[in-house]
Amino acid sequence: MTIESYNYDQPVSGDTQIEHVDITIAKGENVKQYTPVAHDADTGHFKAVAATDTSAQFLTSFAVDASTAAVAHRAIKAMDIDPDFVAWPDKMTEAVKTGLFAGTPISIQSPRSA
Repeated sequence: MTIESYNYDQPVSGDTQIEHVDITIAKGENVKQYTPVAHDADTGHFKAVAATDTSAQFLTSFAVDASTAAVAHRAIKAMDIDPDFVAWPDKMTEAVKTGLFAGTPISIQSPRSA
């Protein structure tokens, strides 16, 4: 049995308990850690959001290379994360970033001041 551990000390910006969910990253994807992903109805798997997408369900917990085959992944489904750590798509506007996780337990917020 393999035990996985994740270190989220730096990107955590609030007190929401981090929760995970098992998903499959679609074949052809090669994503960085903390990439917003959304369900792709065509494959039934998850893909990185594009700059024009307006919603995401999860964040990747770590980098995933699914270039040649779909890959099982334990994604983040709840977290308060510093926006500087999110692997945003190029050219995504601030307005879209603000609402990308609306309706999910993922909160994008700058760290609290001490």
